[in-house]
Amino acid sequence: MKSFSKLGTVALLAVVALAAGCKKGAKNITPLPGYSGTAVPGNIGTSQPITPITNTGNGANGQPGSGRPLIDENANPNPVDLQGGKKNGEPVGQVDREVIDGLIADREAFKGNTVYFEFDKSAIKSDQKANVAAVAEFLKGHGDNRVAVEGHTDERGTEEYNRALGERRALSVREMLLNLGINADRVITRSYGEDKPSDLGHDESAWGKNRRGEFILLVPPTSVR
Repeated sequence: MKSFSKLGTVALLAVVALAAGCKKGAKNITPLPGYSGTAVPGNIGTSQPITPITNTGNGANGQPGSGRPLIDENANPNPVDLQGGKKNGEPVGQVDREVIDGLIADREAFKGNTVYFEFDKSAIKSDQKANVAAVAEFLKGHGDNRVAVEGHTDERGTEEYNRALGERRALSVREMLLNLGINADRVITRSYGEDKPSDLGHDESAWGKNRRGEFILLVPPTSVR
């Protein structure tokens, strides 16, 4: 009788332990492409990555601000404009667009205004300030546009340190824009640290290109033709 009680007790403990293990076991979670951590699509806040990049381009006569996509013929065998259209007589849908804070992202408009930094520094060098000033001047003439500033670093240093350094660089550019008269609510900052290198090399030439702050023009959907 005592042996049966012991066996019953052992069996009960095994069942309890199994149940506890099930509760503690990690569940499989499907990651969202382009996001990490607690990032929520459409909710752009500090330390959250921006939505995945798509190709967008300049406006008429090379002027920034239209947000019209640059069609990649290799990636899209049936290109259409943002309004949709027809291909071989059949209706086709709209191309994908990157949306940041409810605005259409144009990554090509300010490509030539990228700000480059010295190693382990977030201060804007004197020879880079003209790039920031040019962006500020454009924004002053386009009151319905905003800008996102993305901070990047080279591969040296820990991931955490580089993410913080990238944020300091983005904030440094933002501060200069504000000092030039741009309202604070028109400038979004992001940091990618070392995650999105411009050059995949592992020497000073590549590192110099990766220590940067990039501008992304943000235009209202109604401005896109």
